[in-house]
Amino acid sequence: MIKFSCNMVRSLTVLMVLILFGLAGCSESDEQSTNMPQAEDMAVEGEQGYDAQAAAAARDNAEQMFVDYADNNLRKLKLIARDGTVKREGNFEVDYKKLPNFKDITHIPDRKSAFFDYLRPAIEYQNQLISERRQILKGIEIRINHHLELSSAQEQYMQAMRKRYRVPEEDSSAQAVALLLRRVDTLPVSMVLAQAAVESAWGTSRFAREGNNLFGQWCFSKGCGLVPEQRSEGSVHEVQKFSSVDKAIGAYFLNINSHPAYVRTREVRERIRAEGKTPTGVELVQGLEKYSVRGEHYVKELRNMILSNGLEAEIIKST
Repeated sequence: MIKFSCNMVRSLTVLMVLILFGLAGCSESDEQSTNMPQAEDMAVEGEQGYDAQAAAAARDNAEQMFVDYADNNLRKLKLIARDGTVKREGNFEVDYKKLPNFKDITHIPDRKSAFFDYLRPAIEYQNQLISERRQILKGIEIRINHHLELSSAQEQYMQAMRKRYRVPEEDSSAQAVALLLRRVDTLPVSMVLAQAAVESAWGTSRFAREGNNLFGQWCFSKGCGLVPEQRSEGSVHEVQKFSSVDKAIGAYFLNINSHPAYVRTREVRERIRAEGKTPTGVELVQGLEKYSVRGEHYVKELRNMILSNGLEAEIIKST
């Protein structure tokens, strides 16, 4: 039998107390390490909370950006509703249902002036329509680029514009609006006047007089227009007939702004706009070599038409 002295008992008692307190301390420490979030976890949660707040703030800023843009631009639209429908047709003082007989004006300078004065209001109207459509697109671009939902009216507008301006169906919304902003843009009045004069012989050609067609535009369904007298064998195209001159001008704008043949004209326009300048007719006609089989000779004729008739005189003086 082992006998313990009083000193030994006291030592053993102290040792047992230390062991018990040590175990209790270890148990508490283990529980804390299991249940309390680590510093790294707290940092991740903090970052996620910050990211959510930043995203919400970015959305709010984007929404405010769109509201500001709408207040400054969209509420000022005069011809186009916000869903893209035309709310005001051209209210012209001249009659565009039937082209005047410019042959009756025998004095050539007077005939030229009468021709330009007759067409200018309809050209300016088309530019205003396009300018307002472009403003709506810029508002949509703000929402798309900031990942904001489009309204049903904006969705319908985008669908209509995609179809009208030949945007590929597979293009994303961001790609589509970027392409549309390259295509939905105004044309210099001087360029439109020059092409109308060249293509219609100052409004005296058969196609101008019988079909209100000032730009020689073709169509490809039987009966859609006038059959050219010198159409080659096997060809099926006709020169399109229009119900009015302003409709012909509208079709010309759409043709230049969407047809693949005139992509160079649109690229030149985009480059000039990126430089903060206003594109001129002399600059943009350089992309119209495919409009006529005459190619570069046709482009030179258009340039000469613009310059010799002073169609950009005001622009030249200001530069």
